Amino acid sequence: MSTSEELRARAQKLESRVPPVTAGPRTDDERMWLEKAAALRAEADRLAAADRVAEK
Repeated sequence: MSTSEELRARAQKLESRVPPVTAGPRTDDERMWLEKAAALRAEADRLAAADRVAEK
């Protein structure tokens, strides 16, 4: 299983592949990368919350 830090790093790597909005309309691949990055960040948040609950 990945840690929340690893998931956030993977999300950042995906987001870095997408050019700025001013570069023009997003391609299907770029939208997919951004959606996957958002899902990875959500999973990282879920893992971090679970870790905080387990520490109490």
